This record gives sequence, structure tokens and C-alpha cells, in this order.
Amino acid sequence: MSLLPDELWRRILEIGIENRSLGYKALCSISISCRRLHRLSAEDPLWNRLLSNDFPLYHNLTPSSLSSSSAKSIYKFRFERDKERRVAAHRRALLRKESQVAEHSRRLRVIETRVNQETSKMRETVAELSNLRRVRYFVNLILVNENDDLVVKFSYQL
Repeated sequence: MSLLPDELWRRILEIGIENRSLGYKALCSISISCRRLHRLSAEDPLWNRLLSNDFPLYHNLTPSSLSSSSAKSIYKFRFERDKERRVAAHRRALLRKESQVAEHSRRLRVIETRVNQETSKMRETVAELSNLRRVRYFVNLILVNENDDLVVKFSYQL
């Protein structure tokens, strides 16, 4: 480690960031490996490259309170803000799905109620039809008993 000059280590870190093979997590991990890499990984040019890679739309937009801060702290601020935005978007999506589930559950209950009503109506209709058949049977029996010659015309039919 001490055999290579700082310029070479700095260039290695720059190439890693340029190729996008070295992100903020890797840069933070490298920074805890030794004092030299900690010092090199905290340099603003590296974090400015990370800012332009990870937040290209917001790279030039720096809040006035952070304009004098280091590029690393600006990256941290943007990362936290982006994380909050993603969490909020996830919450909104989750709320939409929960709302859809609630609406489908409501519709399902309405359908179940209709099915129960139709089942009840069907049972009532079946019972009424059964009663009508019984009445018809008894009417036929009475007619048969009154006129034996009408037996052929009014036979029991189910």
C-alpha cells in the first residue's frame, strides 16, 4: 500500500467511479480500510464525480445551505433526500394497492350479498313451485274422485 503514490491511488479511485464499478458504498468501505484511503476517498473531486453519476439532474442544483459544504456532504444530503422520495413513492404505491384491495373487498361483499339474496329468492321460488305442484296434484285427485271419466284428462304430472 505505501509503495504506490497518492496520485496513483487517486487515479484508481477515479477510474472506478468513472466506470461505475465503484459506487458510494464501495467508496465508504474503502475509506475505513486505512488512513491513507480514508483521506483520499474523502476528496471532493471523487464525490463530485459520484454526484454527477448518481444525480445527473441535480448535480448543478445545490441548496444555498450546502453550497459551502464538501461534495461528500452534498452527496449525503442528496442521497438522503432521494431515499426519502423513494420511500414516499413506495408508501403512495402501497396505499394505492391497499385502497384497491379495500375496493375489491367491498365489491366482493356486494356480490356475496346479491348471491345470498338470489339464493333466497330461488329457494322461495322452489318452495312455491313445490306448493303449486302439490295443489295441482290435489286438484287432480278431487276432480278424479268427482268424475271417474276425467281420470285420463287430469292425470298427475310432475
